[in-house]
Amino acid sequence: MSAGTTAPFTRETARCMGPYTLSEEPTGLYMTAVEFSDIPEMVRLLNINQDVYNGSALFQYPYLDTHARDRIQRAHDILTRTGINTHFALRLSPTTSSPLIGWAHLHFEHYNPPQHLPPVHPETGRPLRVAEIGYWLSPEHTGRGYAAKMARYLVHEIAFGEESNEGMGCDIVRAVSYVENMASRKVAERAGMELELETRAIWIPKLQTMRNVCCYAVHKDPATKSIVKENYDY
Repeated sequence: MSAGTTAPFTRETARCMGPYTLSEEPTGLYMTAVEFSDIPEMVRLLNINQDVYNGSALFQYPYLDTHARDRIQRAHDILTRTGINTHFALRLSPTTSSPLIGWAHLHFEHYNPPQHLPPVHPETGRPLRVAEIGYWLSPEHTGRGYAAKMARYLVHEIAFGEESNEGMGCDIVRAVSYVENMASRKVAERAGMELELETRAIWIPKLQTMRNVCCYAVHKDPATKSIVKENYDY
């Protein structure tokens, strides 16, 4: 059953639950679904400094237990509604009891026909599934390429994976960053994305101000490269 259905799913029946092995040598690196047991470590990591707050349009600082609980609850609600896990914890062990050291998520773009129609393949007319990813890494584990491995795996192995093989069946995956956030931009580039939009000023609610963002994209089929993102908001 595809995303957007209303039938309830369980964690036992949902797709894309993992664990996924990103690397085994020299250090094991894995992605699993996020759990409520991740809340204490998530709060600790996001309060070490303000890097994630400064680099993200969504995360708060200080980051509270309630912020983490609400975010994980939304992840579980999406899983229950769609049957697809879209939020992942990066860990050094494949078990969910291992502390998370990073986070990645994917949001499907939603459309409201007839006013807002999904993009279609320019050659076949098939409606496209488009998604946007986000990611952050613990400041205790930067400089090792972990975020790039996480983003690349999420895009190419999970998002672009066929639905028949427990993938998400995406056609286009994007990542939006503040223009000056070079660390995030480098992760997108190392995940195989290309710059689609150089700069656009958008309203950031948590800051109550405008900020310049850029957008990177990767296309499963090169024929869809002419399709660009139109709406930017948070």
